[in-house]
Amino acid sequence: MKSTLERLVREGVLDRSASLLAVAAADAERGLFLELGFTNVTISNLDTRLTGNEFAPFAWSFQDAQRLDLPDGSFDFVFVSDGLHHCDSPHRALVEMVRVARRGVLVFESRDNALMRLATRLGLSPDYELEAVVDEGFDFGGVNNTGTPNYIYRWTEREFEKTVRSFLPHGNPGFRYFYGLNLPYQVAAMERSPWKLRVLRAADLGLRAFTTLFPKQCNSFAMVALKPRVPEDLWPWLEESGTGIRFRREYAESRYRTEEG
Repeated sequence: MKSTLERLVREGVLDRSASLLAVAAADAERGLFLELGFTNVTISNLDTRLTGNEFAPFAWSFQDAQRLDLPDGSFDFVFVSDGLHHCDSPHRALVEMVRVARRGVLVFESRDNALMRLATRLGLSPDYELEAVVDEGFDFGGVNNTGTPNYIYRWTEREFEKTVRSFLPHGNPGFRYFYGLNLPYQVAAMERSPWKLRVLRAADLGLRAFTTLFPKQCNSFAMVALKPRVPEDLWPWLEESGTGIRFRREYAESRYRTEEG
């Protein structure tokens, strides 16, 4: 995650003074953005135990990622790390992130692929995230930050793009992807039986070599969507008008039979 954000800063996609909303976030995100030198960050989550002072010098806001109580385009970027799969509607949360972002969204989540499906079938990776609820004292950490363990929704690039494009039909968004292997040593260490930990250690080097050759078989990835600029990125069948964006009549008339001719 850190290396991806650093790369986006180097490439000029992201700047450290940009306003950034981190949803479903906590201490890890605070530490990350402090380390990277970001200065205008708002941490948000559904944790009723917090007052907000915990994330100083950054601001805190009590927000449901699926129903952000914020105007359109409130922040330059909206960020989430392993938070969408804690929502009972991950796609709705993604759409809310896109709505509130002026420039784009940065999403770090689990990836759905053949290797992950095999690991799930073998019992090496769970479908439901029990460990997070155990770690939070059985009352938090699950779906919508309740005590009910959440299903781990794993994404693909195609799902991400279809969701974003459905919400932004007026132009062509920009998409970037970055892949990483994140072996669950901490989760495996929580279990009484040591077999998962032993398997992970034995397979570590082989998995890293395999995913270097086939990066889309990594279990984690970053999905970046940059919102279309208006009017530069409008589809050719659309144009700006005094009331917003409209269908270009001449475009339609040049391609289709219309009632006018």
